Amino acid sequence: MQAPSANMQSMDWDIFRFVVAVVESGSAVAAAKVLGVDGTTVLRRITKFEEERGIQLFDRLPSGYSPTLECEAIVKLARDLQEGVSEIDRRITGHDLRLEGTIAVTTTDSFLDAVMADIISEFCTLHPQIRIETMVTTNRLNLSRQDAHVAVRASLSPPENLICQRVSGVAFAVYGNKEFVAASPEKPELQDLLHMPWIGLGSTLSRSPADQWIGEHVPLSQIKTTADTFVAMRSLARSGTGLATLPCCLGDPEPALERVLPVVNEMGTSLWVLTHPDVRKAAKVRAFTAHVGRQLRAQQQLLEGSAA
Repeated sequence: MQAPSANMQSMDWDIFRFVVAVVESGSAVAAAKVLGVDGTTVLRRITKFEEERGIQLFDRLPSGYSPTLECEAIVKLARDLQEGVSEIDRRITGHDLRLEGTIAVTTTDSFLDAVMADIISEFCTLHPQIRIETMVTTNRLNLSRQDAHVAVRASLSPPENLICQRVSGVAFAVYGNKEFVAASPEKPELQDLLHMPWIGLGSTLSRSPADQWIGEHVPLSQIKTTADTFVAMRSLARSGTGLATLPCCLGDPEPALERVLPVVNEMGTSLWVLTHPDVRKAAKVRAFTAHVGRQLRAQQQLLEGSAA
């Protein structure tokens, strides 16, 4: 077999992560946040690569970084390379029989606050050799790329390429602080509440059933503020900013809030524990998903709004 050339051996393969991140995010600053580095590092690495290889990857425009034709060709190959490395990593992880190491878990702040923090804490006590890396985001991380090993997410239709374990329904209701409740009729209907201020959902929640319900039932003129997470909406509702559509697992335990309307079925969804098929047999992943699934099912009344 022919030995790799010196040029191949000196290739900085990590640069392709930087290039793909800039293309996908549109700027060096946004790419730096994704990569967990500062913006000057991204600029320096890309500029150095361009100078050493005699190629221009991006047109620097006032609106952001626009990839050149040469860059687009490189990005396609880089993504193929990235997928190949991810597949190798998944297969290695999937054959790991040790109850030790790191598990990357992604969920939203709503479920971390309501149920997952205690579940993760208990798992860490049971398995002290396993380290949980918790990533709280409303963005859908790519389990195929090993952005995370396990996702705990609400969804009406989870991705078909993943192992999907449904653990519970997720119910929503309308909540307000006690002053709002006192100002409304004893058993109000929706029409009785439309003159009050409401808290809308920000762009990160714009595709959720709750946002669709608000769009269909609450006049835009009554949306006095918006928030991009349900935890933030709960804080605003607790302060008396307006009425909020919240998961019952967030709204019911909050002593300052009360349900103004009962569970709204149109907002309901399901809670899933998701893993990639290549990593599900790893001992640490199998132990974690079994523990999480069991504990979430035990919290089903809270999640489905029947514990109040």
